Amino acid sequence: MAVVSVNILHNGWSATEDIGTKTTFTVVYLVEVDDKNDGALIVMDADDGTSRIPRQFETYAVGNDSDPFAFVKSKSPTPIDDKFWHVSVTFGPNEPAGEENGGPIGGLDEDLNPTDNPLREVIDVSVTVVNATRAAERGAYIGQIDLPIGNIDVNDDGYFSTEGFRPGSTGVEQANGDNLGRIVNGVPITNSVYTPFDPPPEIAYNQIRITAGMNCDQYPGRLGELVNSVNGQRVNLDVGEFRGWHFGFTEDFPPYTLRFMGFNTQRRFKNGVAYWRIEIEYLADLLFGWRLDILDRGYCVNSNETVSEGAPSKNNILDVTGNQISEPVLLDGQGKMLDLETHAATYLRYAVYPEIDFRAAGISNFHGLKMEFTNNG
Repeated sequence: MAVVSVNILHNGWSATEDIGTKTTFTVVYLVEVDDKNDGALIVMDADDGTSRIPRQFETYAVGNDSDPFAFVKSKSPTPIDDKFWHVSVTFGPNEPAGEENGGPIGGLDEDLNPTDNPLREVIDVSVTVVNATRAAERGAYIGQIDLPIGNIDVNDDGYFSTEGFRPGSTGVEQANGDNLGRIVNGVPITNSVYTPFDPPPEIAYNQIRITAGMNCDQYPGRLGELVNSVNGQRVNLDVGEFRGWHFGFTEDFPPYTLRFMGFNTQRRFKNGVAYWRIEIEYLADLLFGWRLDILDRGYCVNSNETVSEGAPSKNNILDVTGNQISEPVLLDGQGKMLDLETHAATYLRYAVYPEIDFRAAGISNFHGLKMEFTNNG
């Protein structure tokens, strides 16, 4: 019982490329044995001392061809006669198996080598842009369009004027943004008597979702306490150094713009190893951040008197007829009517999510995943 020879059949050598996704290869080997009772198990791993059938997890390297991301996926032996076999070997990228198998049959370690130990597999990192909407309370006032009766073409520049109702200025040429895409010459969006629209108009914008998935030997117990927390300092998020392997994603986030959304975990068992599959998620809002800014407006002003617990008493704001106003007016943050000669608006800022040091809280480093947060001031 022995293998006589292993040779590649060139007329059985082929490849299939799905554009933008993956490439699979098929190589057919001719195996000769010296005993007609030698079966499929022997020929699938045939080795004549010079040539052999590739083993599980080996990469595609045939002749002058090679692909380090194509691995042995299947081997199919077919007898030709008593002592000759064709062995068809298929190579392709590692892909997840069904949930019943706990994910990938074999992953890649930090050196990009195949591994059947799930705890040695590198992490998965995903960065996507997601759509969001919110109330539009600030914008750069450009000007006004005065249409005569019967004209509905709001795009006709002949009816556009930069004569604005804003305190001390006319319209601006364009909205100017900072390096995060935020408008720096914005003013409150109101009607021409400074009354905010109710309901306010909505705008569409984008946030950034960052997810990382990894296999860990322990359950990340403390992460549950940190869901919905926000970075309290400016940080540089370097996602994906895993046992020395760097994924190349790095992004700078000002304070209060990066929110820890949470995590999903599953207990799994694969190739004799019990582990936890953990996926964590961050959501970044670089345009508005995660603090809440509310335009200060109302129907009352503070009086000079105080009531219980030191809170000031309130006086209704009256119109020219002596009746209480029916629409809110802009306030100055101190309970007084806003001086429109000196200020365009006052916003009241609230922190509505816990603001923490991600490094000290343990979000940045657990069970082999290293997410570096470097304070930048």
